[in-house]
Amino acid sequence: MFEGYRLFYSEFRNNFTTTGAILPSSPLLAKAIVLPLLQRPARPIAVLEVGAGTGSFTHRILRHLSSGDILDVYELNPRLYTFLIKSLNRAKLSEKGIHCRLHNADIRSLRKRIQYDFIISGLPFYTFESQTVSEILEIYLEHLSPAGVLSYFEYILTPEFKSKFLSPSERDRLIRVAKTIESFVQKYQYSSNEVWLNLPPAKARYCRKITAGMAPSHKKDRSFVRSLLTK
Repeated sequence: MFEGYRLFYSEFRNNFTTTGAILPSSPLLAKAIVLPLLQRPARPIAVLEVGAGTGSFTHRILRHLSSGDILDVYELNPRLYTFLIKSLNRAKLSEKGIHCRLHNADIRSLRKRIQYDFIISGLPFYTFESQTVSEILEIYLEHLSPAGVLSYFEYILTPEFKSKFLSPSERDRLIRVAKTIESFVQKYQYSSNEVWLNLPPAKARYCRKITAGMAPSHKKDRSFVRSLLTK
């Protein structure tokens, strides 16, 4: 565990734009992120994890998988990817009939036609350009099965706090990203959970494609965009 924390902190210092946090996600946040898997169907399922880091979510996901299930894990950072390979006993998973495939690649390179029942995202959206966020979210929707669930998280208040110390151009970038995310949340979120025992505190969001008779549940969320624009 200590090795994972040390590696994550090192990557945070060297690659903040792709790491986004000072420490790996807490067990409580991991539990919140994979919550939809408690409602998994009895049949074999396909799960996609993006931005796995040191595997905080990965190991929690694996607790819910069984024979016949597929787990595709994407991690762009080569050092974190190498750590994942060493920390995951894929031979043992294979013995259990779980197909775990690791990819050291950008999720935007995904070309397969596979549809995933669950997509778990650990990407730090607020460190990206808005166009990048839009492209990634579009890929998630494209590869999410009709009844599938997308889980991702945001750090609570962190973007607002950071915006006070940013240059005008960086603040504008943050606002553009926030607008992109808010638009997505308004269309597709059906529930969320706040996790305060995480550094920093975070909100797990659950989204799915809109179907007849289903309305997203987002009205109680505080709008980061509006809070920035009124300052």
